[in-house]
Amino acid sequence: MTTSITSFLPALRRGFPLGALALSLVIMPGSSGAEDVPKPAPPPAKTEGLGGVPADPLPTLERALSYVASRLGNGEGEAQGGPYHVAYALTDRRSVTLQGTHGATAGTAREHDRIADVDVRVGSMSLDNTHKIRDASWWSEEQRPMLIAPLADIGTSLYELLLRGTDDMYRAARRRLIKVRANTAVKVEREDRSDDFSKAPTPVDLQPPPPLVIDEAAWGAWVRDASALYLRYPAVHDSAVQIVATDQRRWLATNEGTRIADGKHHLRVATWATTTADDGMKLQVYDYVDVASVDHLPDRARLLAMVQSAAERLTELRGAALVEPYAGPAILRGRAAGVFFHEIFGHRVEGHRQKDEDEGQTFTSRVGQPILPPFLSVVDDPTVTSLGGIDLNGAYRYDDEGVPSERVSLVERGVLRNFLLSRSPVAGFPRSNGHGRRQPGNGVVARQGNLLVEAHQSIPYAALRAKLLDEVRKQGKPFGLVFDDISGGFTFTGRAEPNAFSVQPVTVWKVFPDGRPDELVRGVDLIGTPLTTFARILAAADDRDVFNGMCGAESGWVPVSASSPSLLIGEVEVQRHEKENDRPPLLVAPQVPAPQAHAAQVPE
Repeated sequence: MTTSITSFLPALRRGFPLGALALSLVIMPGSSGAEDVPKPAPPPAKTEGLGGVPADPLPTLERALSYVASRLGNGEGEAQGGPYHVAYALTDRRSVTLQGTHGATAGTAREHDRIADVDVRVGSMSLDNTHKIRDASWWSEEQRPMLIAPLADIGTSLYELLLRGTDDMYRAARRRLIKVRANTAVKVEREDRSDDFSKAPTPVDLQPPPPLVIDEAAWGAWVRDASALYLRYPAVHDSAVQIVATDQRRWLATNEGTRIADGKHHLRVATWATTTADDGMKLQVYDYVDVASVDHLPDRARLLAMVQSAAERLTELRGAALVEPYAGPAILRGRAAGVFFHEIFGHRVEGHRQKDEDEGQTFTSRVGQPILPPFLSVVDDPTVTSLGGIDLNGAYRYDDEGVPSERVSLVERGVLRNFLLSRSPVAGFPRSNGHGRRQPGNGVVARQGNLLVEAHQSIPYAALRAKLLDEVRKQGKPFGLVFDDISGGFTFTGRAEPNAFSVQPVTVWKVFPDGRPDELVRGVDLIGTPLTTFARILAAADDRDVFNGMCGAESGWVPVSASSPSLLIGEVEVQRHEKENDRPPLLVAPQVPAPQAHAAQVPE
């Protein structure tokens, strides 16, 4: 079973969310009007990064490559027993999380980890150990070891780790190649007879980023004081405001000659608030600003506006009616439409799904044929770092196989033209277009980066809403739906389960053709199947918004972005979201004024 999950929500618990949070970005109002909240000065720059800058490990990676070649050989073909491809990657991640809750500091969490990835291929490019073994269970596959690299020693300890990892991977690769050849001999001929690996450029590009510098004292005061705003909203049962700053660096070396040193900075200012409705449903509103540079962080007014807006939305959502199951016309606003396309389209054009006969292969045979309305085109472009002033999570210069990222035109005016490709080629598409991606510790497969939906014909949003109401009347429906905000979604792409998707909206409105005010509803899951839904896209607005998030699939969690205009869909289906059955808290603190402001001490 193949499942993709896209989300930006943290774990629902007190303290720091687990793992890497996936966040998205909205344009926030300029001021909250909360004049009694403390006003610390803007954070100044500091001179040191998040714990220092690691020394260059590339010489150690190169030394290990040389030794492996001398011991195991470096050749391709049936007569060669040694690996024909060896690649080493080292990812160093340093982060700090500052959190405030209920007007108090909730602490500072620091993380520093370093993961080594060892990739070994034996056999030949046409058939190697990575080839899919058909009819094999998941449990029969060799499990990839997680190589936790030393944090300080980039010499002897790292060298020994790489050699031990290579030895393990080489032995596993030889065993698996035997199984691959036996499986190939007894199974019917593959539909896609393309090779298992392809040639690619071998760039040498050593441009590690400067250290990430952030004023922890000042930002700690900001998130602490902003969190006090929630005390004014009795419907908010739990809440927090936080900033997470991450400095990630990567080094990549292969026996083909690729040498890369790069990295990225990622900062998010986020707030979440939770409550329990009277029927036991847990509700959460999550908002954030996601940026790639300290210079792009929000100012005080924007932070306070974000917190106040989240509290007001959650309060309104708690009193909203529970949605009824429904099928009818709807508008997906920009971010919701972006996640919608990421799930129902983006995963189905990832290259490895076209050659895997256990996959649904929704679009494998549709190249050159229309699959979307002619007024829509879709590209995936990791080379774009920002859109409309919003930093894009899915931007990168080189993928995780060292291939330069490329703009890929997937759909041109409704017609399918291409797939997203790693170095595992697909019939008719023999080379990588720079979309081989993974979370450190996983194998590489083709994944999305920045998926961008473009409308060649569009109308103002007010006109799109009018068309929605016309469609409601035409279909004889009592109302239509507008999906404003989104928390994530998932999709199934394999043949063993229904090829369906589910998107989890947060803010959904009923709109009525008789002019009644819009009605907020809660507990909505947007569900459906891709081909049916694509056929019902009727129009696009002239707006655009961005979803920044994390996507989990076969190669782990990777940062992604999706952008789309608002879309009118002739028919969508919604069902009620799962819910808990516990009553709301019995002991709820009475409404209290915000506490006395702390004096924000700004470092020199």
